[in-house]
Amino acid sequence: MSSIYKRKESQELSESILETARALFAEHGVDAVSMHQIAKTAGVGQGTLYRRYSQKGELCMELMEGYFDRLQKDVLHSLTANASLAVKERATLVIRELVLNLMNNIQLMETIYAAIFAGRKCEKEISTFFESPPYQFLFGTLQGLLQEAVDTGAAAPGVCPPVNAHLLISTLAPQSLNHLRDQTGFSPEELAAVINRTIVLPLFV
Repeated sequence: MSSIYKRKESQELSESILETARALFAEHGVDAVSMHQIAKTAGVGQGTLYRRYSQKGELCMELMEGYFDRLQKDVLHSLTANASLAVKERATLVIRELVLNLMNNIQLMETIYAAIFAGRKCEKEISTFFESPPYQFLFGTLQGLLQEAVDTGAAAPGVCPPVNAHLLISTLAPQSLNHLRDQTGFSPEELAAVINRTIVLPLFV
């Protein structure tokens, strides 16, 4: 068996394990799923699973990092493709992209976010969500847009880029979006539009 084939087989096995964990976490929640259950459902031995992921925390973080890698690419593509638009329009595009992506993955993101934020069983080299790459990317992107608005006179009086960027991210927490959807019955598009209209656009002139 060639080394290339072995690497491909190993990658496919890891992807199968991740997909199994994704489905189980979304259905049952992180705390209710055991490593034994993941291995059994994926059809692999526990030794095989533990050689790749020593604990659920590693699975959680790899799932979240994979999701946010894709989200980051989508956000950066949107900003590049719409670089000629006014800063407030770019900001609303980013928020729309974030809301739609999060809502399309809401079950998984809600359960993993909750586990990480509560500091339970999804920890991997970071002590809080605020230190994680996903938060840092979102914070940097939104703060950058708001700072551009301040520097160009396009921001409303009193806007503070770091504070407002953090508050926007807090608004987009999966639990918050899920609650709003359940309370209002809004679709992801409708929810994104309301958030932009009532929270984002007032930050600009």
